[in-house]
Amino acid sequence: MTLFLLALFSVAPIFCSCLCALLYILYYFLANEGTSIHHAQEFENRFWTVFFVLLTMAGIYVKDSPFSVYFESRHPGWGFFVMFIVGYGVHTWDRMVHRKHLTSQVGGLRRGASAAQSLLHLNAHIAGSVVSAHAGGKVQMTLEEQLERISTCINNIDQLLVPSTINNFINQQFIMRNEREIISIFEDAQPKALNWLISHVKLALVFYKIKDHRNFRGQHRTELIELLAVDRVSALTIYSRVLLLRALQLMKLPANARAEHWVRNIILSTHQDDLSKLKTMTDTKGDYFCMNKLIYSDIRSDTVRQDILSHFRKEAAVQQAHMDMGTRKARLRMEQGWRKILSDVDDTLTSSGGSYPAGIDKRYSKKVVYPGVIGLYRELDLGIHGPEEFPSDGVGNLVFLSARPHLYKDFSEKHNFSKFEKLRERQGSRLHTIPSLLAGDLSSGREFMMTNDFEPLARKKFQNFKQFVSIYPEYRHVFICDNGQGDVRAGELMYDQYPRHLDCLFVHLVQDIQKSYGFDPERWRRKGLLSRTCFFKCYPDAALYAATLKPPLIRISGLRRVCQDAVADFEMILPSQWSSQSQKRDRRSELNQSLWRCNKLLQSRGEETVALIESPRQWEDGERVRTTYGIGVIKGFDPIADLYDVEIDWRPLDEQIRDFDKKEAAKKDAEKRGILSLSSNQATLQTVVEEDESNCLSPTTSFSKQSSKQSLTGNDRDNSRTPPRSSSGNDLSFGASGFDRGKDSGSPEPTLDETTASDEISHAKTKALVPPSITTKEVGVKRKRSLIQGIAVAKVQGKYIAKFSPPTLPKRQSDEKNRSKTFSFWATDSVKSAVDSVEASKSKQSLLSPGERVTTPYGVGVVVEHRKKTNIIVVDMTGPWTARAYLQESIVKREGSGLIGTLLRSFTGVTATSPKRGDSSPSKAERQFSYAAGAKVVSPFGEGKVIRPLSLQIPSSSALSSNASKEKVNTIAVRLTGWTLRDGSHPTLYCTMNSAKEWKSKAEGKDPPSHHRENSLFSVIGSMVSGTVASFQKIRVPREIEAPAIKIETLFERYYKDGAAVTTAYGDGTVKTFRASDGFYCVSLLMKSGEVFATAYLQEDSMSYRLARGCQEGYPVLTRYGLSGVLQSVNPTTGVHHVITSCGAMCYLQPDQVVRPLKAAVGEDVSTKFGDGKVTKYRLADDKYEIKLNWGGATLYAEAKTFDRIDDRMEYKGGFRMGWILNFFYSREENKEEGAQRSRSNSFSMLSQSNLSTRSLR
Repeated sequence: MTLFLLALFSVAPIFCSCLCALLYILYYFLANEGTSIHHAQEFENRFWTVFFVLLTMAGIYVKDSPFSVYFESRHPGWGFFVMFIVGYGVHTWDRMVHRKHLTSQVGGLRRGASAAQSLLHLNAHIAGSVVSAHAGGKVQMTLEEQLERISTCINNIDQLLVPSTINNFINQQFIMRNEREIISIFEDAQPKALNWLISHVKLALVFYKIKDHRNFRGQHRTELIELLAVDRVSALTIYSRVLLLRALQLMKLPANARAEHWVRNIILSTHQDDLSKLKTMTDTKGDYFCMNKLIYSDIRSDTVRQDILSHFRKEAAVQQAHMDMGTRKARLRMEQGWRKILSDVDDTLTSSGGSYPAGIDKRYSKKVVYPGVIGLYRELDLGIHGPEEFPSDGVGNLVFLSARPHLYKDFSEKHNFSKFEKLRERQGSRLHTIPSLLAGDLSSGREFMMTNDFEPLARKKFQNFKQFVSIYPEYRHVFICDNGQGDVRAGELMYDQYPRHLDCLFVHLVQDIQKSYGFDPERWRRKGLLSRTCFFKCYPDAALYAATLKPPLIRISGLRRVCQDAVADFEMILPSQWSSQSQKRDRRSELNQSLWRCNKLLQSRGEETVALIESPRQWEDGERVRTTYGIGVIKGFDPIADLYDVEIDWRPLDEQIRDFDKKEAAKKDAEKRGILSLSSNQATLQTVVEEDESNCLSPTTSFSKQSSKQSLTGNDRDNSRTPPRSSSGNDLSFGASGFDRGKDSGSPEPTLDETTASDEISHAKTKALVPPSITTKEVGVKRKRSLIQGIAVAKVQGKYIAKFSPPTLPKRQSDEKNRSKTFSFWATDSVKSAVDSVEASKSKQSLLSPGERVTTPYGVGVVVEHRKKTNIIVVDMTGPWTARAYLQESIVKREGSGLIGTLLRSFTGVTATSPKRGDSSPSKAERQFSYAAGAKVVSPFGEGKVIRPLSLQIPSSSALSSNASKEKVNTIAVRLTGWTLRDGSHPTLYCTMNSAKEWKSKAEGKDPPSHHRENSLFSVIGSMVSGTVASFQKIRVPREIEAPAIKIETLFERYYKDGAAVTTAYGDGTVKTFRASDGFYCVSLLMKSGEVFATAYLQEDSMSYRLARGCQEGYPVLTRYGLSGVLQSVNPTTGVHHVITSCGAMCYLQPDQVVRPLKAAVGEDVSTKFGDGKVTKYRLADDKYEIKLNWGGATLYAEAKTFDRIDDRMEYKGGFRMGWILNFFYSREENKEEGAQRSRSNSFSMLSQSNLSTRSLR
């Protein structure tokens, strides 16, 4: 691919450069959804049109383009035509796609009672009428006629092939007349009719097609939304409000300056349980326009977001107060679970099949739904109160936290929502509700892919959970995840921050629990998180934990339903989704064990148990098979445990071969004589001494048939029935050794070794099972004869049984040369060859001297002894851990034994500094320092003396072998004489010899000691390499698992800063201090004159930021300094108002410095009945505006109600500009971060650069 691009650049460099520039612009457009070009659909439509026009122009008019030759030589005038066709086609295609998106139906919502009433009932009780403007008089219209009239008006406005801009320019009066008629229908409709119209009309398309025109009183879109979201919001049902919020999101909130305030008014007018229902229904629409996106992405104003979140907290406190007092509302609330179920997707809902980077679970194939997971979601949502079954008109509380990043619009979310929709429509167990989805982002996904670090994924999921809890503070939460990636770490972060909101953490084990990222059992136990965590492999086990938890999360009947769903889900897995029969058998056994544990609890509570999954039978009775224990005949089958009763032939192999040859010969003779196969079967039975089931049943066979016919769903179930055997067990018994049978459980079924010993006992127990035609005596005789002839009965799992193959004798090699290589305990030549090979390997390893550094598979170490006779090397490990290892010669290598190490040793002349073998005396310096008591040491903690030096004795080889278990002391003890403890004693410091030497060298002004010094070129190269590696490690090192400190007392997060202007129930005030221990703010309450009259201690929910009276963000205001401008934003943490004046200056003002709101600021364009103009002055004395009209230079003195501000219409702000590209290239990265300081360079000093005087602004 790289060579192809280079070749293309060499052939057409200009054309390729144009393509690269266009692709970069496209990438920036898709990756930055927060830029102004995405604020309205009109802007995006213009971008796509211009982009493809430029792409076509580059292909036609660039000289080295492959298409330019055709157009220049043959059809030079067709280039403009092709550009026009491409631009118009892309423009029309994008409009059609957006229209389809606006008219899409809401799949997850169900209409409320008032909206779903019969049309006949509504038409009979609606007394109002709608004025039909086109008929010229008052005409009574039914709801169907009103809906039809709205659709007709929309069709008149929305022309498929004509852009809206051109259509509004040509047919402006006709368009405005249709828009006015739609507004009048909504305005005159009665409450029930209004809700019916909202639930049936394509509201998002209506909002998008009705425009705000530049004419006076032509702001039809603003007027319609103001009517529904403000004037008549009290008449709307919860369902209608959800549809209204969705229509505003589809229209895009930045498309209108008032859209965020409309959303704020809709939410703040909804209270308590209705508010919870509104939020939940917004999240269950089946698309990515959820409440989280609305609050944290669509709403850009911090003040509006803070108002909404404060409203959520206050209403949650009211709901909790009802529960504490036990009111009637509390009894109604008890019928719901009030629990949000948060779950991962990959390896939690469906298996990833081990495909990277989705997950690692290979137990099931890719996209297989785990048995029982859907039932667990439903039962956790139902809780322990309310109905047993989830109501058909209920709204669920299922939310998925996915690590998959969010891409442009809903590109990545569509895949997950289509998966959820299939799970809603599939047969058997299905999702009880359409869930919401909180996706990841590109930054965390990119960091994970680059570094393989799970911490960014965990942090992103925790961030999503944090935002979700702020939206749903009245709910409790359950998190279901897997331990394959960073979910366990995310669950720990959730519990650390919100321990009261997290009920339980369910972890699906897809790998060993010790490999879970972020899991530390001791740390979790200290926090109390371990008691709230359930680790499981099958979802019935998770349901069992939820049912036995105190207080329980689900009912006992809910546990039974989860088990039934698990069985149904397992049977729904297609045969093509199993990689092998062994995989299916293992998963069935694993699930049966989980169901058996659940059945024990169900039976103890008097509930009907669930039948286990039966295994399909592969071998019929009487069929000869080969097992791992020999050749046998099938006598019975237990489908629950997949166990076959097999009579195994343990006679000598030569006897079996003779019998087989006789049978084969008899069979051939019978075929020649035309004898039927019946005689052959009789001969077979006589040869192997077997009995047909129609004539006799052995004791073990009878017991097996009885157990296979037993059902675990009957009321006569024996409590002593052992669970299904584990798929990993190697014994032949029915029970699994990994489970606790309990004191009341019976003994397991006889194993293969116990069959003979318990034969007489089992024979006595099976008298009643023998058919009447055969006596017990005959059975005993035949059984005894079978045992004498080497026949044993065993229970064997199906995976250990294979197709029958004739017995054969083992073949021995006749070649004398090959025979000598075969090892035998009885062949002397084999023993000799083995000894010779050992002796030959001894000569390969040269002698290692003590003190020489070596490398092993367990780390770096120093040789203590080389035992040549036994080929063992004693090594003291010197890596991150200390130990003495006894290793074979084959795995021990000299340090630097490769080519590079040899060159380094030869050039640098590094020699071992350890003493020679047998020399036990240390150097003189060592005698005077670390080996001598009383030596002076200057440590970082003070001056001291050695009180416990190192031992001088180096043990001999015999001593090493005898005292190898003793611990070697590598530290010295230093008594710090520079300071004393409280009791007057001196503290003792323990350190290593190297540390003490380094402290002593620093005290003497010398360089720290090193193992060796290189004076060659390789030392410089080594320093460069080590420095380079260190620099790379500083760039990115995977973060270690953070161990948050245990919080003794709860610390509250601060929101309002010192000096912030706030509003309380006792009046306006200013924040003075904050107490993190209890979350209280010290607030100085102010009088109207600005003097402090009292001090209040309030929590965050008891106050809000102070906004200048009557002002709104994005609208003109008048300041105390006589300047008018637009209130761009308000910092809710400080209460500072950011006002951009007409001359471009930025003012940072307190709320009392903003006098009042204005209809338009000085210098803004307005629309009057006399034409457009510009405001030149505002007079505060008489509230008059001086407007200079665009025609004739006339001046108009008008009041606020006589003109409209043009800047209210975002589509005329010039959103499609190329300034966003310049901002990208010339803006600093820190300016894009949240909370970045605004530049004050264009403050009041900019007034001198403007030609407007301050006198004209007053």
